[in-house]
Amino acid sequence: MLKQTQKPLSDDQIFLSSSTEQITWGELHTNLDAKIERLKEHGIGPHVVFVVAEDQVTIDDYLWILASIKNGGSATQADARQSKMELDGLIAGSKAICKIQSNKITMLTDDMTPSILHPLEVYRGMTSGTTVKEFFEMYPFFWDYEDHEKAIVDGETLLGCTAQASTNHLFAIAPEFKEDKRPNILCTAGFTATYNPYNLLRIYLIGGSIHFLNYGDNIPEQIQKANPNCCISYPNALKKIVDECPDDFNWSGIDYWECSGGHTPEVVIRGIEKKFKFKCIYNMMASTEADCHSRAEFRPGDPIENFYGFKHRIYNGELKLDEQGVLWYKYGTRDWQTDGDKFDDKDGVWFYKGRVFDDVIFMKGGVKVYTGLVEALALEVPGVENVASCSKDEIHYLIYTGKAFIGNVAKHYMDNAQESKRPHDIYHVSEDLNFSGDNKFSKSKLPGIILNSHPPHIISKVNIKDHSRV
Repeated sequence: MLKQTQKPLSDDQIFLSSSTEQITWGELHTNLDAKIERLKEHGIGPHVVFVVAEDQVTIDDYLWILASIKNGGSATQADARQSKMELDGLIAGSKAICKIQSNKITMLTDDMTPSILHPLEVYRGMTSGTTVKEFFEMYPFFWDYEDHEKAIVDGETLLGCTAQASTNHLFAIAPEFKEDKRPNILCTAGFTATYNPYNLLRIYLIGGSIHFLNYGDNIPEQIQKANPNCCISYPNALKKIVDECPDDFNWSGIDYWECSGGHTPEVVIRGIEKKFKFKCIYNMMASTEADCHSRAEFRPGDPIENFYGFKHRIYNGELKLDEQGVLWYKYGTRDWQTDGDKFDDKDGVWFYKGRVFDDVIFMKGGVKVYTGLVEALALEVPGVENVASCSKDEIHYLIYTGKAFIGNVAKHYMDNAQESKRPHDIYHVSEDLNFSGDNKFSKSKLPGIILNSHPPHIISKVNIKDHSRV
């Protein structure tokens, strides 16, 4: 099932492109039909297909997802850099019938019983809330509200999200995308989380284009090549885009920036302000698997508070904040539920404050350490990408990925943070650990994972009081 809200402007319009390849809308369905024939040769139809991308994500990796949907099935994805334990857990949770990697189809079972949770499902997303993707629950993805409302299993509304919900936010911000223009989005290519396949589906829905960045790409060069009018990504990826563009870049044309998948530090917003001309940076807050979306908007000249104040809501259900400011949502026949997101309500505008139990560390003497502030300091150091502040047994850990020298990170805290706000131990870990990304995750498990991690994951570590030993 592939249907669109609107068509592309022409067959010559680019659908997908990267630094090394591209495919037009006119070429798209010929390519998909060829892939569908290969699926049918293996007896694959209304099943879940598991797509695994290598270090360099290819156009074919994305197109296998669409081919599976057009063939009447569903798809999900992962990154080959993830551990065998992670991949095995994801495959089990997805109930996939086959794995597709480097265009090779490998059957995972002889049982050809259709495995889709609901006949209207087009994609299977990964639930967030864990640290290294040790999740075995997934949620269905539908095209639009009408389908979502019909998604009832055993008398209960099925947990799931729709492309149309987030697309409506994009149209509200950029009405020209619904008229005489189409979004040409810039995003990163990672397959470790749902974010980019999610964007693939909604861009298909509205006849747009995607240019995706792979690891090692020259980002300023690729921006000039693709000339995107919209950048949609998560905070760590946005920081990388901003950091790699020169101070005098002053690029115009990326009119709209979408940030989601976690808290976006102010340093990222200021970086976009400094290096790009834009019309709007909008901040998305969502429980994606429940189709719960809120939006904040920041335009040139606005106070920075506008970026963090959510007041635009598109949601097919009910929302409320409890006495502690924790967000609860309800729709259909389901009971009230929460992901633990906390907000301050100021005259109907909701300001995100983090996640229950994740945003505050309680140290000796009752000292409160807000992890968001600690992480924001780390992100000021050039070369820091993913970062998490967490604790275990009253020891405060800071864990980060990227190219930043650990001594520079330690020195930044010594120079800029009160002693009670400094992490005790800093760990520089490899990207293979996948502790962050575009999904929210529970930091409570992270210290145990790090402390029990295999040495290849830990590049270096230091006690901040003796950072000369790095």
